[in-house]
Amino acid sequence: MRILLVAAMVLTSFGFAIGEQPTGRFDGYSDQERAYLKRLNGQPAALAYTPEYPGGFEAWQAAARAKLKDLIGFNRIAAHAAGHLPTVQLERETLVDGHWRQLGRIETEPGITIPFWILRPMAAGNQKLPVVMCAHGHDADGWNTYAGVYKDKEHQTATEKKQGNPGVQAVRQGCIAIVPATRGLAKSNSISDLNGRHGNRACRAQLMHCLLAGRTAIGERVWDTTCLLDWIASDLVGADAKRIGMLGNSGGGVLTVYVAALDKRIAVAHPSCSLTSYTSESGYIFHCDCCMIPGVQAELADMPDIAALTIPRQLVVVHGQRDSLHSATAVNESMKRLAFIYSQRNLDDRFLFRWQPEGHRFYPSVYWPVMKRALLLN
Repeated sequence: MRILLVAAMVLTSFGFAIGEQPTGRFDGYSDQERAYLKRLNGQPAALAYTPEYPGGFEAWQAAARAKLKDLIGFNRIAAHAAGHLPTVQLERETLVDGHWRQLGRIETEPGITIPFWILRPMAAGNQKLPVVMCAHGHDADGWNTYAGVYKDKEHQTATEKKQGNPGVQAVRQGCIAIVPATRGLAKSNSISDLNGRHGNRACRAQLMHCLLAGRTAIGERVWDTTCLLDWIASDLVGADAKRIGMLGNSGGGVLTVYVAALDKRIAVAHPSCSLTSYTSESGYIFHCDCCMIPGVQAELADMPDIAALTIPRQLVVVHGQRDSLHSATAVNESMKRLAFIYSQRNLDDRFLFRWQPEGHRFYPSVYWPVMKRALLLN
């Protein structure tokens, strides 16, 4: 893949805060189960950040990134795709609701095509524009929803009510929005779960096939995003490769964490309702099976330390108080951990966390002010 420019960062005036805690129970295991899970999850993490890491912070980041790439199967995917040059096909642009919309397709591996939407402001002229990558989660039609490609008026009304169209929001902020179909989550590029062998869940079918081949589902999604980033920087007309942001809710937020951890071209990352510890104190697993990375807690670290690989770039995190998928205790401890690591680099103002009053959704009022500052938008 082509070597691209490292994304530049901009300071913001926002800081870390803890608000009201949501309620939820994640400790309902029996005593026997709790003891077993504590043995499993209580092992020391081999690459958890410590100020005493030999060689300093940069050495820790380099070692942790290399281990993360290995654990998600990224290097194996690269070997499987050796000699393949990703190609992009674009359809004609159409004018929709005050912006241009264009359908694209990228072949990231032989025979694997990822469709994506490009949204552009109308009056960009010859100006280079920042780019926002929008990653959807567990929604078979999520990429269309994010891009404002609605099935009907009811779909549009429901989406706009919960502000679930970040691609449209991005283009209205003056950015180019790239909204791909997430592999294994979108109906357009999922593996069939024949006979319901994997619980009638396409994302689990994808995971199981990946694990058998020494890959992971999240690794494939990172690979697809990296291919798109390569194309954006080299061939997307009007794109400023020095100003790229990425956002996603739920599973899209998980993907955002890993892409930002591994790819320095992401200048500002916004994982929504997703970034927390892998497990509760008692061992409850918060993320979907398809986000699983074998051995990650023991061989690398917990998720907050992985998110700290974004340093020195901007990280904006939100969680909903009514989001029943995550534990307030685990979230707050994770955010404290992240705040600590950022503070070790004297970069407290590049990490922002906020509790928000509703559930599992986007909260644009938190991330857009930071995104605009980081991407140098007026």
